[in-house]
Amino acid sequence: MTTITLEIPDHLATVVHELGDQLSLVLEMGVSRLAPLSTRAYMEAVELLTQAPTPEAIVAFRFSDEIETRIDDLLSRTDDGELSLAEEIELDRFSQLEERLQLVKARALAELKR
Repeated sequence: MTTITLEIPDHLATVVHELGDQLSLVLEMGVSRLAPLSTRAYMEAVELLTQAPTPEAIVAFRFSDEIETRIDDLLSRTDDGELSLAEEIELDRFSQLEERLQLVKARALAELKR
């Protein structure tokens, strides 16, 4: 672990002190929220679903290469036990989204088979 000295506003000093050992987790999660790929994945799914897609388009939907690469990396590293808590949360968000999309795709596929 690295020690860093920061100047922060007085009102934050109390909050940081109260966080104690959880500060590193809060910082890691905060940094990951600046532009998390899991949020972009949700936006890609929302963009698809708000365009009144055909069942074929729903079934064919794939995340962008960048998001797919991130998911693959997280899955690989989780097998090795190398994920930080923030990355575990990120992977969980991807998993929840994927589960929902699989339900939507299953309905679209059933509609195609009618």
